[in-house]
Amino acid sequence: MAYGEKHQETPEQREKLKLLLALQQVDNVVELTKDNVWMNYLYNHLSPVKYELERQLTNLNDSGSITEETQKEQ
Repeated sequence: MAYGEKHQETPEQREKLKLLLALQQVDNVVELTKDNVWMNYLYNHLSPVKYELERQLTNLNDSGSITEETQKEQ
């Protein structure tokens, strides 16, 4: 990309950003509910959400490296 050209995000980059922002929101909820009487109950429900978001992010990162390797081979 030359200087002054507009940066174009790919759909994959947008999806990664959304997942990272969602993970940050889960961390924010955990932080805000640290002293909550029902924090264990909340964490038990937030934990699967956090791990699913991380799984999806890992899958996106892995698929990107597979695509890059395939392009290098060609």
